[in-house]
Amino acid sequence: MMIEAILADYLYYPSILAFLFGVLIGAKYRHRIGNIAGYLILTVIVAYFLKAFPYYDLLPLSCSYLSAVIGIIVGNRLFGGKMP
Repeated sequence: MMIEAILADYLYYPSILAFLFGVLIGAKYRHRIGNIAGYLILTVIVAYFLKAFPYYDLLPLSCSYLSAVIGIIVGNRLFGGKMP
């Protein structure tokens, strides 16, 4: 019972790390990302074909890839080109 709760929390770490890494990459990118809806639609399509990690049964998507691209967009919108 306790191990299941711990493992359930560990399943979110790759997605959280991918989001944070995406924010860093998005902050370093100098140009503003336009057409966000197009990027998100393409991201969902690519994430569907990548499939999920093992033990991720909630969605048939690669949640880490999806969160990394969302992190890139968020980082670009918040810090775009301001970091050295």
